[in-house]
Amino acid sequence: MSFFDDNKKIGLALIIVGVVMLIAGLVRIIGGATDDSKNLGAQIAYGIAGIIGGILWLLYGLNVRKGSNDKVAIVSGIVRTIGVITILVAIFNVAGNYMASTSYGVGDIIVGLLVALIVGLIYLWISFKIAGGNKNIISKILWVLLLIASLIMVLFNILGIFGADIFGIIACICWVIVYIYVFLACLSNEVKSAMGM
Repeated sequence: MSFFDDNKKIGLALIIVGVVMLIAGLVRIIGGATDDSKNLGAQIAYGIAGIIGGILWLLYGLNVRKGSNDKVAIVSGIVRTIGVITILVAIFNVAGNYMASTSYGVGDIIVGLLVALIVGLIYLWISFKIAGGNKNIISKILWVLLLIASLIMVLFNILGIFGADIFGIIACICWVIVYIYVFLACLSNEVKSAMGM
């Protein structure tokens, strides 16, 4: 079994991402409490957003690690987790933006939450299509987009390594591993069949 064909290694990468996000969230809260130049409420909100994302990735990584090596379920789960995190984290990020900026009003809050909700629901719908739900021409288009998006995210995270702190470097390396896995999984017969290719 190759490195990028092992659910335990991908699960470990997701666990590390979750731990890094948790630590970053806690650091942000502590930083807000010790730096008078920052809005404490905003930093707490941003920190909670990071902690929520970290917990969800940690839990999903543990689930992947102890589960079967089912590429369809893993890729679908990664996209579904992104969708759930997008919706939940938006609540705290929007709250943080409101507290950090006097120019961020109620209208911005509503727009921010609506956009996050729509994007999150789109991710959830895509995860349903990846899992083989209602195969049609849209499934085929999404398969192509998923291939392209995973490659873009690999490059994005490789570039993100440069200039990042140690936690950022570790997270970017883990994301490179995860998105290479997603790319290769999309080329597998299992995922192609599930998406009607």
